[in-house]
Amino acid sequence: MKKVQFEQKFKNLTKQLTRRKLILFIASFLIIVLICLLLFVFQNKQPSVSHSETSQASSQVNNQPREGKDYTIQYSNSTLIKRSTLNTAFKKAGLFDFNYLLNTSDDGGNDAKILVYYNQANQQLIFKLYQNGYQSDNDYQIGGYDFQKQTGIHGLQPSAFNGLPLVYTWENLQTK
Repeated sequence: MKKVQFEQKFKNLTKQLTRRKLILFIASFLIIVLICLLLFVFQNKQPSVSHSETSQASSQVNNQPREGKDYTIQYSNSTLIKRSTLNTAFKKAGLFDFNYLLNTSDDGGNDAKILVYYNQANQQLIFKLYQNGYQSDNDYQIGGYDFQKQTGIHGLQPSAFNGLPLVYTWENLQTK
């Protein structure tokens, strides 16, 4: 008899333990889900923005410079240097930041035209930068990019691009 009672109590005890475990598991699961939901809601909650700030932000997105409308790009002599190689160098030299190039304020590029020549022997690009309002073809600044050193070149003389092939032309259409 004692053996039967013991087995009966053991079965009841295991049922109670499994019910407790199940209840604890469900409660733990619900708490974890609740915490995750709260974290999700608070992380994705956007700060309140006034109407004027919203319209200003959306107009900035819509006013991104566009090729053909704000500026033109022309690649030349593509057999000498790949377009992707040029674009990589331009990004490193800051010539792909069209917002900066088109910016006419004191902290902008204020550029009207950029001509880029390729020195294949020295693996260098030479930039002629014409600012808005330039008066003649001699009214420019010179810069460059060295592919081997992967740095900008400063202090170049006007003769640096003589006889070199033109590989890229960028022109600001907003100031024409």
